[in-house]
Amino acid sequence: MAILSVGALTGSAILDIITVLTVCWTLWTIQTYRRLSHIPGPVSWGLSVLPLFRLHQDGEIYHGLSKMTEKYGPLVRIAPNTLLTSDTDVVRRMSAARSPYTRSDWYFAMRLVPGEDNVLSLLNDKEHDERRRKMAAGYAGKENTTLERDLDECILDLCRLIDTRYAIGATDEASQSKPMDLARKIQFLTSDIMSKVSFDAKFHDLRDDNDNFGYIHEIETMFPKLFCTSCIPKVLQFCTNIGLMKMFAPTANARLGFGKILAITREQVGKRFDAEKNVIVQKPDMLGSFLRHGLTRGEAEQESVMQLAAGSDTSATGMRGTLFCLISNPKAYTKLMAEIDAAVADGRIPSSLDMAIPDLVARELPYLQACIKEGIRWHPPIAGMLTKKTPPEGDTINGYFVPGGVTISWSVKTIHHNPELYGPDEHAYRPDRWIHTSAGGDERSVEKIALMERNNDLIFGHGKYSCLGKPVAVIELNKVFVELLRRFEFSLMRPEDGWRGGKCFGIFIQKDLWVTVRRREVVKH
Repeated sequence: MAILSVGALTGSAILDIITVLTVCWTLWTIQTYRRLSHIPGPVSWGLSVLPLFRLHQDGEIYHGLSKMTEKYGPLVRIAPNTLLTSDTDVVRRMSAARSPYTRSDWYFAMRLVPGEDNVLSLLNDKEHDERRRKMAAGYAGKENTTLERDLDECILDLCRLIDTRYAIGATDEASQSKPMDLARKIQFLTSDIMSKVSFDAKFHDLRDDNDNFGYIHEIETMFPKLFCTSCIPKVLQFCTNIGLMKMFAPTANARLGFGKILAITREQVGKRFDAEKNVIVQKPDMLGSFLRHGLTRGEAEQESVMQLAAGSDTSATGMRGTLFCLISNPKAYTKLMAEIDAAVADGRIPSSLDMAIPDLVARELPYLQACIKEGIRWHPPIAGMLTKKTPPEGDTINGYFVPGGVTISWSVKTIHHNPELYGPDEHAYRPDRWIHTSAGGDERSVEKIALMERNNDLIFGHGKYSCLGKPVAVIELNKVFVELLRRFEFSLMRPEDGWRGGKCFGIFIQKDLWVTVRRREVVKH
């Protein structure tokens, strides 16, 4: 009887504990919900983070968040403590140089190595600003003197790969063509570029027509999971603090994937130091610039890993998306080719296929620039939530008071398909919208073009959180379309089906852009 009594008491105690916890959780949920209940949004999203998590899991973050703003307006509640804005003024205010807003714990998920911060995961503004200061010159190309030459080398490697393995002659039978996944070749290009400019150790994916270290495959597997966990940063922090994340982290002993890249990165960084941890090798590359400006060995390793992961995939998104739009839009394609051929004919672009277009020349080709702007508007390199946190005193946004400590995200698609700015055909790929009628374009208002330009700048962030890699990305974009399109004609193999380019987890996963390739008659000057 005593044993039964103890058992009964134990069961009763457990039931009491469960009851108390349930009541506490219910009260906390109600209090949390009421805190932002005056903000429009679906009730279920305000009660739980699960709907937002599922949106990430399904790869619908780009389109799904846009639908929320279409239904509820410029400020929407999308999680218990997270709001979504489609107001560009709010986006700029949050990231302004002296903004009281800070990064939220969403960025905690950007740690590619558990427990180790990089410039994207740092939450403390002072530490973040200091890290950016040390890296700015390297990214800007001021100290890596071979930057443009290195980019040319990799782009010409891509052209040689296509020419020797996939392209057929101008008069060859179409039946001789060999299918090529252009999306994958572009990923090989950006992988080679970032490994070359980061620490002068090219992966040679283009040379071998292969994902040599399984890195691209692992990035495509890892990033969707990474952005999903960004929705539950407290869980991620807890798992990191108890050491659980390190148990599943890749090791430098791996033969392929992220672990192999981590090993390569550590090896390349290690070559710059002696046994006493002093920098002994100075090179005019990006890593050399970082070290000259004070990054430690550990910091340099983390930044190099982040460069490879984020830099290669984001640039590839802009390239693949723009190429798809051009190939599938005869009017834009024809007009761009006329501009490129004219520039070759008058000597602005070297006619030799062993040389690439200089960046300064590319910047002076108006239709090329319009195609690029329209392309990255269509497929922004990054579409993650990038949430910021309201200051302790709160803020008033779109007429609603928002308390302190609330995270604010933004709808990338809504901002870059704003019908008031780009309409009524905001969902069309039309480069001429960026060019004034006096220069042969479609837009009559100089002021409107200036507004679109300002809007487009947000693709690369703003203010204290602007993208450090923008200078490199801009040069890549300025060169790659010219060099591919002046050499080859690309035809979509399945134009009625499009390609797998729409899934977005925070970055776009773009696959199966299958084309056939025919060499063009080279224009001479």
